[in-house]
Amino acid sequence: MATLLQYGLIWALALTSMVLPLAAADAVPKLRIMPLGDSITKGNGSPDMNGYRSKLRELLTSNKNDSRFSVDMIGSLQDGDMRDNDHEGHSGKYLADIQQYLKLSIEAKPNLVLVHAGTNNMDKEVDLDKADRLIESIIDRLLDGSQGVTILIAPVIWANDPRMQRNTDAYNKKLRAIIQRRQETGQHILEVPISITVSDLSDKKHPNSAGYSKMAAAWYDGILEAQTREWIKAPAAVDADDHPGMGLGYGP
Repeated sequence: MATLLQYGLIWALALTSMVLPLAAADAVPKLRIMPLGDSITKGNGSPDMNGYRSKLRELLTSNKNDSRFSVDMIGSLQDGDMRDNDHEGHSGKYLADIQQYLKLSIEAKPNLVLVHAGTNNMDKEVDLDKADRLIESIIDRLLDGSQGVTILIAPVIWANDPRMQRNTDAYNKKLRAIIQRRQETGQHILEVPISITVSDLSDKKHPNSAGYSKMAAAWYDGILEAQTREWIKAPAAVDADDHPGMGLGYGP
């Protein structure tokens, strides 16, 4: 009798050891990511034009990490020599433009959007008086366009230009308040702070390779935080053939 119990315990432990890794893997959702913004999202300033996107994808899909994600980046634009180089980063565009451009791929139903937007507003001093309302409109359109989406927003990164930085500081203060208020209402919106210094820039406002590596690491940490909070849900089923030009279907 004791021998049977021992064999039973051994089999139970063996089955548990097989089931737990599967359960842990199933707990990591697939990521359908829309990188949204302007030329920094596109990758200007990086030699390969991959910007933060390639480095972030490597972090998310690396076997070295406990949480290995399946990733499909989406968007109507393609830049860089990386795999899965789709994005929605429009060079030189302002917040008012970006709220329109997101429509180009929101029907692909991303479950995660990475937003870094407003740099050109701060630089060219366009719509500074309503930049906070414009970013709120972007948030609302993302939430309406893809049910259950998690939105990670980075405040506009530091610029090596005192005039531009004064505008940025004022905007970022309002942005942080918006994120906090919306979080308190239950919306899955997270601030992703990115620390950039002069050595991380290729010009006054675009990161270089080192700066983009910092951005990738910050986005990665933000994604892990959102996952810890159990915010990220499986993406909706979308047929790539019915939604051409949105970058669907290039994940591992």
